[in-house]
Amino acid sequence: MFKIEEISVSYDGRTILDRIDMTLEPGTLTALVGPNGTGKSTLLKSVAGLIPAKGRVAFAGRVLAPSDKLKTVAYMPQDTGAQSSLTVLEVVLLGRLQSLGMRIGDDIRAEAIGALARFHLDALQDRAIGAISGGQRQLVFLAQSLFRAPRVLLLDEPTAALDLRHQLIVLDRIRSTCAQSGMIAMAAMHDLSLAARFADRIVFLNGGVVCADGPPATVLNPDILQQVYGVEAEVQQGPSGVLHVSPIRALQGIGV
Repeated sequence: MFKIEEISVSYDGRTILDRIDMTLEPGTLTALVGPNGTGKSTLLKSVAGLIPAKGRVAFAGRVLAPSDKLKTVAYMPQDTGAQSSLTVLEVVLLGRLQSLGMRIGDDIRAEAIGALARFHLDALQDRAIGAISGGQRQLVFLAQSLFRAPRVLLLDEPTAALDLRHQLIVLDRIRSTCAQSGMIAMAAMHDLSLAARFADRIVFLNGGVVCADGPPATVLNPDILQQVYGVEAEVQQGPSGVLHVSPIRALQGIGV
């Protein structure tokens, strides 16, 4: 169990996050959604220990010190731009090795190639990371994050640079990894239909506070979408049983 307790962040006297509390269960994927600028990225970074914050983060009943977070929590940013002479395979290997100066065993190398193969990237293993597309880089850094085998994985817009097919592949891989290994994942997302399809739970963040939290079928409804986004929207269940969110129009006098 991963607990986020009383997390608060302020910049220049302005409150970005106000006492966020959340408990994430093993083997689950949580979608963190909400308008731009509402604190989703800030929450992920603060939980990962990348920016100063008040509050605590605990795993398996123990409050995590900064050094513990490095061992327990992996964070993948939205911007994975990289200009480096490292190869794709070397980038993945760095998910588990502190440096590449040591001899790398054949077993760990094969495992890293397998991590790339899960995203159909093994043919690119010898290419420089700076010489592949932005979408391919995003997949490489996700492969790196999963290769690290974290107990908790935090992802900031993991499908932002991807085409529709790879969005489905990525979220399916994340969810299946959670189910198989007990990993806990939380991903900031904008596509509510994808969140409904893959997430066990959706947390709406607005104005730096949690305003709705629960299973997709419970919290994805027109009233909450109007409250959070200032839009009129329809939520329908398709023949496959998956919820689809269809925005209709922005409402005047609500939101930005």
